[in-house]
Amino acid sequence: MSDRALLILHGVLGFAAVMAATHHAAHTVLSALDRPQARALRRFGWIAPAAVIAQAACGLLLYPAYRIHVRAADLDHNAPAVAQLFDLKEHLSALALALVIAAALAGRAADPPREARWPIAALSCTGAAFLWFAAIVGLYVTARHPV
Repeated sequence: MSDRALLILHGVLGFAAVMAATHHAAHTVLSALDRPQARALRRFGWIAPAAVIAQAACGLLLYPAYRIHVRAADLDHNAPAVAQLFDLKEHLSALALALVIAAALAGRAADPPREARWPIAALSCTGAAFLWFAAIVGLYVTARHPV
């Protein structure tokens, strides 16, 4: 698969990951507010981690091309702040991966205990927020210099 096709797939999977994680976060908050929608929570409890894992795997495949063709060739010399922003995005993406998986595993029960609902919502909402940040920074870096 070409780098361009992989970049497009990475973007599509990133969009799916952001949307699925956002939906999971919304349903965990509804659950914490005693308005659970168990079916939707279970559905997004597997879709969100699957999308984030697939998107991360695609990003790992793209990373060598990014390091050579974008970072070393352009960003390190002409826009070091953008390179550092991309590094922050990578770190927050890794945290988001862990948070989304943890929230999905913790919320697997059809009706989690009441005292666990807000912590699960916090995990899920933080993971979704980190994914939004990563998506926006990724789009910015790609617009500045695509692979």
